Amino acid sequence: MVQGEGVSPPPFFILTLNINTMKELERSLLGTILKAEINDGSNALLTEAREAGISSEFFLAYDTRAMWDAMCELDSKGVVLDTVSLFTHLQKGDNELKPNEVWSINDDGLSELHYSNLVTEMVEGYRTSRLSRLSLTIKDALSEGKESEEILTTVQSHCDSISSLAPSQDTLESIVDETYKDVTSKVNYCKYLKTGIQSIDDVLYRNGYGPGQLCVLASRPGCGKTAYALNFLRNTCMNNNAALLFNLEMGASQIMKRIFSIHSNLNMRRFEDGLAPEHRVQALKDTTKIVKGWKCHIRDRVYKLDHILATARGMHRKHSLNGIIIDYCQLIKPMSQNISREQQVAEISREMKLLAKDLDVPVILLAQVNRESEKDDRSPIMSDLRESGALEQDADSIIFLWQTLSEKEEQADFVRWTLAKQREGIGYSQGRINFYKATQRMEDFSQFI
Repeated sequence: MVQGEGVSPPPFFILTLNINTMKELERSLLGTILKAEINDGSNALLTEAREAGISSEFFLAYDTRAMWDAMCELDSKGVVLDTVSLFTHLQKGDNELKPNEVWSINDDGLSELHYSNLVTEMVEGYRTSRLSRLSLTIKDALSEGKESEEILTTVQSHCDSISSLAPSQDTLESIVDETYKDVTSKVNYCKYLKTGIQSIDDVLYRNGYGPGQLCVLASRPGCGKTAYALNFLRNTCMNNNAALLFNLEMGASQIMKRIFSIHSNLNMRRFEDGLAPEHRVQALKDTTKIVKGWKCHIRDRVYKLDHILATARGMHRKHSLNGIIIDYCQLIKPMSQNISREQQVAEISREMKLLAKDLDVPVILLAQVNRESEKDDRSPIMSDLRESGALEQDADSIIFLWQTLSEKEEQADFVRWTLAKQREGIGYSQGRINFYKATQRMEDFSQFI
């Protein structure tokens, strides 16, 4: 409850009882904003509402939604809000608002003392409506016979989105304290994950992939994207870190065979032909024992973007993940369908960056490169990233794996790498990795020069 000059606003439940409809609540909020802005000219209450997460979709009534949008537009232009500026702006637009609906909005405003409660009520009303819609979504999914895991990931995604709606409590003091806590917590524990390939670790900022980073690893097919991801996964887990792998191309059993091969250094063909002699059998037994102890989680049936996000957040809550790997970007089914493919990949890129930031872990996103680099027989560049320039913008680091045409024809046992982007630290760099396709193992090329 907000206090002010010895006067207490009505309790939350009284406000709820006095405002009988959402439209009345919406008009009360807008009217209170206008009243305050006329008095002090700061647009402070509008800012407070936006920081609390209130947006256009919160407003169910057409007129209040139009007025909210107009207020936000005026605020972005630095215009001080009042009834005249609001009415004038609305008259320029294509809307069906009646003049009295705008001019009377001030009359619906409450005292500033009640404003925090109004904001809370708006957020609570929206959250409740979202939960109601979610219950219908669950009912429809069950009637359609969808798998329980798919339903749960959908529910989790919606719940994460709904629970995130809360007023901002950030102050300078809280930001300073949080920053200090974050910095000092890293003195004895570094969250940067090494790739396991020394030449690449040497050029990455702080010798690895860092918290909150979106790290893109891209190549043409056959140049070792998945092998790189699995070698990185192995190195991460061998250092007692928890990792989550989404593989959208292969089943979990196929993935595990590759991991067995990498760790044991056994040719994958031996798994099909039989493991005799005995030392190979023992090597696989030893590998199995070690891999069982890893903090490793593999998901091979999650393709939709919202399900990936929900699964990642849920797994992080349970297991405190240190890194997330997604293989690969172009196979993810986006949330938005009625937009261009480039826009869809941009949506994926943006959400992956937000995921990394929200969970404070590196997200390693694999991606495909278009054919142009192959035609020109050169190292890929950022504009070669298939279907999206957004990856180029959102990524904190971009590494390409590639081979020349002659190296591909000769089936060379190495691939080249190019560090094309890094926000911090060393810029453009190149090198080679030994890549043994029979075992999927990658090792630093410099070890064998």
